[in-house]
This record gives sequence, structure tokens and C-alpha cells, in this order.
Amino acid sequence: MGELTKPTMIRELLGRKNIKLTRRLGQHFLVDGNLLSIMIKAADLRPEDMVLEVGAGIGTLTEELIRLAGKVWAVEMDDRLFSLLRDYLDEPPNLILIHGDAMKLNFSEIIPPEEPLKVISNLPYNIATPLLLKLLLELPGLTSLVVTVQKELADRYLSPPGSKSYGATTVKLNYYCEIRRIIQLPPSVFLPPPKIHSVMLKLEKRKETPVRVDDPEEFFRFIDAAFAQRRKTLSNSLSSLYPSINGKEIARIMEELGWNPSERAERLNLDDFAKLYGGIRGLL
Repeated sequence: MGELTKPTMIRELLGRKNIKLTRRLGQHFLVDGNLLSIMIKAADLRPEDMVLEVGAGIGTLTEELIRLAGKVWAVEMDDRLFSLLRDYLDEPPNLILIHGDAMKLNFSEIIPPEEPLKVISNLPYNIATPLLLKLLLELPGLTSLVVTVQKELADRYLSPPGSKSYGATTVKLNYYCEIRRIIQLPPSVFLPPPKIHSVMLKLEKRKETPVRVDDPEEFFRFIDAAFAQRRKTLSNSLSSLYPSINGKEIARIMEELGWNPSERAERLNLDDFAKLYGGIRGLL
């Protein structure tokens, strides 16, 4: 691993640019060489791979990616850190630095959308979930993601139906990916240390989604509506999304599918939601 896994080196670079890190932007940099090695190994990087990193920060991971991959897009929003990255990494030919807010970028215009791509990132805590879904939607060539997120989010992504953490995010991510936990990371391996534990995950993009829906974006709105009011029955929650359909009709479809009309969203799995979505779409 390079010099940027050394906290003293990082502090020197930040001090040279008079940069104070901002917790509001989720700026916590992984500085443990062993964990970075685990992350890169999990990504199974090859010389021909194209890689996207979001939240490049000071370049700790970036300098390893440009050494091992064929082409790297590294996104950083912070003006000060972007300037530091550009100066320190000296923009080698296989690196494209992008200065911007990842949530506002159109990645399909930046990266060839159908080309095989891997994401390897210590994701900014404040945008991890919406960013993952955005990347999966905008980059159909995406094959895998190795990311670190806060432990609470990792638990949510991996929750089974019926559990407290199970929700819309769980269903949507599992529509696209198979998800596995690699390792838990204590606060001490980051600079500055966050107040929470983190988890490294690998999300393998499915070659075929486990269920077929005609419009994934509308299906996701359907999922959001189902979980929007967790104390309500599913038929009542979905009535707000489909005002032209009476709640009793939704209850009837649920009965035809073998469910109690008073069932709540957290009891249904991805396949159940796809069947219910198809049944309701048939009424429109």
C-alpha cells in the first residue's frame, strides 16, 4: 500500500492545503492497509477492468486502483480535496478525475453505460443508499460493487423479511444484486474516526433479475408506497399510489394470491411484491 495509508502523511497533506475534514459530508478516510487489501481482493481487480470510485477523498484507495485497473473514474465533490487529489496523483493516463456531486451527475453520460464496470468505494455515509440505487439504475454494465457503509445500513441491506430492519431499500437492492458481508470495520481504521462501526460489502449484480417487471422505476415507487406507512395494512398503503383503485380491490388481489388483506409490507419478499405489483397493474 502507498503512503496515504499513514495518518501522519495524510495530516501533513491536509495541513499543507489547510483542509479541515467535514463530518457533514461523511469524510472519513479508510487508512488501514490490510483492510484496503481485503477490499481490493474482494473486487477481483484485473488489468483490463474499468472502475468507478465515488468519494475519492485524499486518494488512499485511488492510488491503488490506478495501479491495478485499466481505467479509473474517481469522483470527488469537495473543492479542496479535488485540488489535493489532482496535485498528489498527477493525473496518470488511466485516471479520470471528476469534480462534482455524485448525486447530481449523470453517470451514463460520463461512463459508457453498457461497458463492464466495477465500483469500489468507501461511500460517503450521507448518500450511500440513494447513490447505490442511482448507480445500479444508470449503469447497466455494472457487474459488482465493493463498498463500505455504516453498519446500520449494511444490516438493513441484508435483512430477511419480517425483521425490524427489513424495508424498501432491502427489496430494491436485492432486486439488482446478491449481497454479502465481507468484514466489519471499527471506527479506529478511519481518519477521522466516525462514531459508528462500518461494514464492507460486496454486491454482485445479477445477470438476470429474480423477478420480471415491466418498469423497474415504477416498481420501486410501488415498493416505496408499500413501506411508506408501516403501521397500515398493505392494501391501505398502496391505495395512496393508485387512487383510481379501491382498497377493497387491492385486498381482493391479495386474497387471490393467498395472503391476508391485513398483511403488512415487511412480511413480503421480492417475489411476493412482484406478484402483487403485476396483479395491481392488471387493474390499471
